[in-house]
Amino acid sequence: MNHFLILTIIAAVLGYVNAECANACSGHGKCTSYDMCICNRNWQANDCSERVCQFGLAHVDTPKGDLDQSGGLSGPDHPVVENSFVYPYGTTEQFPQMEDSNLNVLFNSAHYYMECSNKGSCDRTTGECTCYDGYDGVACQRASCPGYPNSCSGHGVCKTIRQLAAADNGNVYELWDRDATMGCDCDAGYHGPDCSLRQCKSGIDPLYLDDVSTIKYSIFDVAILSTTTTGPTPLFTNGEYDAKTGYWALRFFDSFGEDWLTAPIPAGASCSVVVAALEALPNNVIPPGQTYCTLTMENIGAAATIPESAFHGIDAQHTGRDHFHQSPGNREYQISYNMSLWEADSAYTAFYWTPIATHQSSYASISTKLAGYIYRLKFYGNPGALAEPEVEIYLDGKRPSLVAPQSATGKVITKVWTDGQQGEDNDYFADHCDGVTVNINAPSTGVAYHFLTGFTTSEKNLLKACLGNSDFDTSNNIDVYNWDHGSIYYPHIIKLVRTVTTYSDGGYYAVVWFDNTAVGAGFDNLNDGTGTFRLLNPINPPDAFYTDNYEVYTTQGTLALTSNRSEATFGFASKSVYMTNVTYDENNEAAFDGDISCEVGANNAYKFKYIFHCLNKGDMFTLLNWEYPTLNPPHINLYTAERLMHTDLLWSNNARFTGSNYKKINNVNMGMHYMTHVITTDYSTNWAAAVQSALNTNQALFRVYKFFPAVASTYQYVAPCSNRGICDTSTGTCTCFPGYTSDSCSEQSSIAI
Repeated sequence: MNHFLILTIIAAVLGYVNAECANACSGHGKCTSYDMCICNRNWQANDCSERVCQFGLAHVDTPKGDLDQSGGLSGPDHPVVENSFVYPYGTTEQFPQMEDSNLNVLFNSAHYYMECSNKGSCDRTTGECTCYDGYDGVACQRASCPGYPNSCSGHGVCKTIRQLAAADNGNVYELWDRDATMGCDCDAGYHGPDCSLRQCKSGIDPLYLDDVSTIKYSIFDVAILSTTTTGPTPLFTNGEYDAKTGYWALRFFDSFGEDWLTAPIPAGASCSVVVAALEALPNNVIPPGQTYCTLTMENIGAAATIPESAFHGIDAQHTGRDHFHQSPGNREYQISYNMSLWEADSAYTAFYWTPIATHQSSYASISTKLAGYIYRLKFYGNPGALAEPEVEIYLDGKRPSLVAPQSATGKVITKVWTDGQQGEDNDYFADHCDGVTVNINAPSTGVAYHFLTGFTTSEKNLLKACLGNSDFDTSNNIDVYNWDHGSIYYPHIIKLVRTVTTYSDGGYYAVVWFDNTAVGAGFDNLNDGTGTFRLLNPINPPDAFYTDNYEVYTTQGTLALTSNRSEATFGFASKSVYMTNVTYDENNEAAFDGDISCEVGANNAYKFKYIFHCLNKGDMFTLLNWEYPTLNPPHINLYTAERLMHTDLLWSNNARFTGSNYKKINNVNMGMHYMTHVITTDYSTNWAAAVQSALNTNQALFRVYKFFPAVASTYQYVAPCSNRGICDTSTGTCTCFPGYTSDSCSEQSSIAI
């Protein structure tokens, strides 16, 4: 046999063998010279006939056992079974120890990539994951929303936890499961994990009302303002060349959180027009005849004695606390505010401000004026805590329907706020101090603050007992009344309600402390030498006279100073409170930047040297100035922190405050962060405050006080079915207890009584 024939036969045999090997690889791999299959990506098995399923972050890590059959389990940093089909780079027998992109070992790590995310089994014929109940996705990478695949019962939207956080006032969630953990964002009127439960109508518990209890209904002030002065030119137009009437609308939020937009309201509309637009909302959202409105028309520029001022910075002390003041004869709707509007390109460069008192010379007078309309709206027909309404001026697509005239350097400013009269579901001051009524005394000669008066000695002692403990520590209580005086760290907070009033007068919050050095003439009416109950907020009664008697409601809750090193600065009618510290640094360590949030890490653990009580999302707080009580708002709000965030550094202390306005810290120009920590509130502020670095003081002035409510002093008087019925969550209707009626069970039958 010649050599050519032999070579031909060998080639034929080898070709047959290679063809068999190639067929054995199922067409999904390459046969080697050793008759072994090297599988294509995402295929496995000896003949490459099995599919590899998709990988995802493991919901739960699992050890894999003795993969190399060595008789023991190797450590998490020792890879085994290299070049396997599923783990081409090897894997570990115990929990994995991962590396970052720079190959640095991550010792505290979890949720390693696993096939089907460790929450499903792989179908090797199709390469698809069969997920366990409660998980879905091509790699079982998501924890399913309830009811999957018909998630959220058709009454909500299935979202990731990151999306849910962002929808909640822009909060941020960036942990490992940000795209893995799912939840339902229910439509208004529905609740429950799967949005299958209907919400019943809420009402006021009829048993809450007695001879002295009153209801806090929501009162909102809506300002439609312009920097254009009055005169031949109108304040507002629609922006077209022929200067037609401008329009705005009000977005109202009901008790379920659903928003309702009114029809367009013409600029300068009367109260009747505004109320009609609200009552025209569908589904009887705002019951007719139960919304009250008062209109204040303001032309600040018309009064020469009330100059419009602005200053480039917010570092100086302001002492004025007026304008926008209606006739004092109107008991219920007097308006008196510190209008410091932050309306420039940033919160640091300019203000529109309407002061009435003398200010420091650093304020530069400018020609800009404010004029417009302020509507005070009281919603009697919508009890409970309501979200703050919003003014909408973009009613024509992207083009505003309410603008200031083009002939002037006009700017439209819209604001909404509440002034100590926020609606509530819970009465946190449900302890009536029986047998005590008080008066509010205005400052007089020799007295620089408001205080309580008009009581007898026995009433004064009863009030001490009613106030009780103020600081979480009963061991330091004093005398037979078992109470605390109150201090800058733990003052008392009470609610004052006029003795002769209507059920809809919810009263006002007041912060008090007992000054045993304030004795003698000019203080309380007793002059008994024991001291005086000082008011931290200079509360002004609704009738602008100090003749009313007030019932006193106390609480076992606690008002606590968060930090005496952290200072709050905020503009009028703003939902952003900036926390900073421009006065302090100890031992030249990293400067405390005023952050009072409870979040702590390796780089800011030191801050708790300066914080007594940190603030979390959902906590209630108020803003007060202890050293200068006359700078506090007459009416204080209790705010809820809806978001605490850190923003990029815009200013350092030494760059922001220069010359005499910059207080050097330990004679060192420390580059402290300025206004990088922000608290987002549920209601807009009814006051404004500048930081006080220009003052010769080592104390922050406007501080955050956290309110800890007490269960024993709290009564939920606005509730589904008014606490007088059972809510049928399948239909959203109330089954009232005997003797109660209406769709919210809020009416008591006279026959039953």
